[in-house]
Amino acid sequence: MMIKSSNDIWSEISVVNNARWEFKYVGKDGDIPVLVAEDYFKFPDKVRDFLVNGHWWTNGCNNFDSIIRPGKSYYVFPEITDWFADPLLNSLRPLFGVREVGVKNISGNCFNGNMRIDDLRSVFPHTDLVENVIEDSAHVACNINLTDSDKVKTGFWSFKGKKSWLDYSHNDFNDETRFFKSLKHTLADKPKWFQIDDYDPWKLEEIVEMGYNSFVSYPTCFLHNPYIKEDWFNDSDRVTIAAFFDIIPKDLDFEQKDLGDVSFTWEFFHLDKIHNFHPKETVTN
Repeated sequence: MMIKSSNDIWSEISVVNNARWEFKYVGKDGDIPVLVAEDYFKFPDKVRDFLVNGHWWTNGCNNFDSIIRPGKSYYVFPEITDWFADPLLNSLRPLFGVREVGVKNISGNCFNGNMRIDDLRSVFPHTDLVENVIEDSAHVACNINLTDSDKVKTGFWSFKGKKSWLDYSHNDFNDETRFFKSLKHTLADKPKWFQIDDYDPWKLEEIVEMGYNSFVSYPTCFLHNPYIKEDWFNDSDRVTIAAFFDIIPKDLDFEQKDLGDVSFTWEFFHLDKIHNFHPKETVTN
């Protein structure tokens, strides 16, 4: 009997169906961009089993971890990131019209209603775009739901009426920093996960449900968090794949005859604002 490597197994089971992309604007004002593809993996049950039976660590408990999210993570070592992410990259390259997509991070996420929180910031909305190094940050966040439940959801939020970090003023950044510094005094008795709804100056704008084996993507500059009520997933786990990518102008494939669709995707993900660059504005020889 031949023993297969993890690489071989992953290559066999991580086959992606022909994605049918749906671009949606959600939220009360219809201005939060969310890209959805249903029925993403051909063998989602096998992908879930691969992750569940792999190596997980409890967030906040070892030297790998500089993140504040709760729960557990399936750690993808840098040496295997490329082949692990390859199925997603093959989907994203033509969508963004680029030759290469940079992988900032990819991991499995495992949450449940009983998880501890070591940092109160983890229950509040966040962005995955890093202030002051925006052009070198992850620009696209992707989540693939591998849990057969109608309770796998993502919340989108605003802070002082701003839904994206790109709309923040210097004062907004300062106010957010002061807010988080005050948390230890106002919520000190909350060692276990809890779900906030509106919590001034935060406002819940939209809850997006993720069907089983669905791919949901959005710009990293928008405020979001996993929406998990305390009595959800107490007897089971919420398992997803989370991935973060950078899309940069130098990787655009200008040999494409029509950049119209690509330009729309760049606008949808606010890449034109992040990079101060638009594919339509480039003249090729």
